[in-house]
Amino acid sequence: MKASQDVLGYKKLIDANSSGMMLVNHTGQIVLFNNAARKLTGKSLKSVSGKHLKTLFPDLWDNIKTILEKNKPFNTISLKLTSKKTTIIHSSPLNSKAFSGIICLFMEPSSIEHLLMELPSYKTLTEHLDVLFDTSFDGLWLCDHKGIVIRINKASEELMEVTADQVTGRHVEDLVKEGLFDMSVTTEVLKKKSTVTLIQQVKNGKQMLVTGNPVYDSSGKIQFVVTNTRDFTKLNELQSELEESKKLTRQYQSELKQLYQHQTLSKKIITRSTDMQRAFDKAMKAAAVDSIVLITGESGVGKGFLAKLIHEASSRKKGPVIRVDCGAIPETLVEAELFGYEKGAFTGARVKGKPGYFELAAGGTLFLDEIGELPVNVQSKLLRFLDDNEVVRIGSTTPQKIDVRIIAATNRNLQDMVESGTFRKDLFFRLNVIPIHIPMLKDRKDDIPPLIHHFLDLFNKKCRTNKNISAPALNILLNYSFPGNIREIANLIEQLVVLTPGDTILSEDLPDGVRQEDNIQMSYDTDQTWPLHKIVEHVERTSIKNAMNLHKSQRKAAKSLGIDHSTLSRKRKKYKI
Repeated sequence: MKASQDVLGYKKLIDANSSGMMLVNHTGQIVLFNNAARKLTGKSLKSVSGKHLKTLFPDLWDNIKTILEKNKPFNTISLKLTSKKTTIIHSSPLNSKAFSGIICLFMEPSSIEHLLMELPSYKTLTEHLDVLFDTSFDGLWLCDHKGIVIRINKASEELMEVTADQVTGRHVEDLVKEGLFDMSVTTEVLKKKSTVTLIQQVKNGKQMLVTGNPVYDSSGKIQFVVTNTRDFTKLNELQSELEESKKLTRQYQSELKQLYQHQTLSKKIITRSTDMQRAFDKAMKAAAVDSIVLITGESGVGKGFLAKLIHEASSRKKGPVIRVDCGAIPETLVEAELFGYEKGAFTGARVKGKPGYFELAAGGTLFLDEIGELPVNVQSKLLRFLDDNEVVRIGSTTPQKIDVRIIAATNRNLQDMVESGTFRKDLFFRLNVIPIHIPMLKDRKDDIPPLIHHFLDLFNKKCRTNKNISAPALNILLNYSFPGNIREIANLIEQLVVLTPGDTILSEDLPDGVRQEDNIQMSYDTDQTWPLHKIVEHVERTSIKNAMNLHKSQRKAAKSLGIDHSTLSRKRKKYKI
């Protein structure tokens, strides 16, 4: 009786509270029921006082029993306590000297929603998440640091043919075991603690290009993993539709021919990466004018191909396009080859003389590849041509006006050469009017799958075969560094089409160097120890590939590596380079 008197002493305080409150003892009997609670439920004080909760609110009594029996700290449920209103009830144990039981707080959902929507940070976060997830064309997954799925967007539901309820709150490895997909990029990101891209086989038979990106907290630990999923099948369908639309543009009016031409050229460049698309767009803008273009990038990235596209898109497309490899011409003959010579200009000269490449390219485009290899004395003569568009043959004093567009390319850092004195500063600035940089293939992974399929189609037609590539083999190639860039990927696919015994290219069909680099890279990303001789082989193979890509001559490559020509030849055979 003492406890009941103490509880009743708080009646005025509880009744004055604007939130609905109710006290229920451990047997289920209602001890207090304040004014706000009576208004929310439509119950009178007389109808509830001393009554058992089970007779008035049976669903709520089931919830209260759970708290009492399982010793839960709290529970929140939504109940329709009247015919018109739904009420949120938060129940918590209350144990003190005065009372032992449950305290229940009654709240209207509208008041809770109002409070939440008034929080600016909540509104901003909700808007950003909704826009990010619901408007994305690609599938998006958000997982926590343990690999538990937090949320997926509508695009993911359509791509995977699942609902968010089927995967939310579950571990990604459990989804792998159930066969939803064959591997989880989230698991790989958590292992490697870095961005991972792989080909994922989905239960419905589709192949997905999946990229997982870690999101770190303030302490540097992974807090979330955001996964971007893109359907190869859908992309190929879109590409086919684009090709059909390009055919239709041939029927359009003459003023649309320029636009159609650019679309046709974009078809020739196999890319899905933002960097390459940006380089192509810049090249198309440069094609509309006669300004000098300087294309930079490693050997094999496609500098010559891009120069050809610029010529084809320009007003000079009906004129010649002459390509000159500045590094392949002997230093003593560079000037004569570029600018030509008169008869009797030097010993061994042709009797009638010879026009230079500038004259041969008149009315068209002259592509000076590996411009960094030009001797300094020839650089000054090139600079004079760029200033006044005139050439003077060796042995002549008469200048000739030449109408030609210059495109230069190099795999070297011309600014470093300027500082070292091996390249003229004024010539560098004269060439660097419209700079276009082509990234290495390893820096634009999105381009590897379409390039592989492009060269597969090309060499299947050439060799009259019908080869395809498995997802595991594609994953290895996707993570291979390709030091030889596009040239290497073309040669590799041709090799696989010719030598693979079956119709499907498997992981074991790939060259040892490709598979071993993938294994070593996986090892470097973990805490495992890799055998020393494997590391040495990896470094040797990579160094030799880089040297051969940089120096087109095996002798020059051997010299740059500090070994003799025969040693380099033997090691190339060993590593199948």
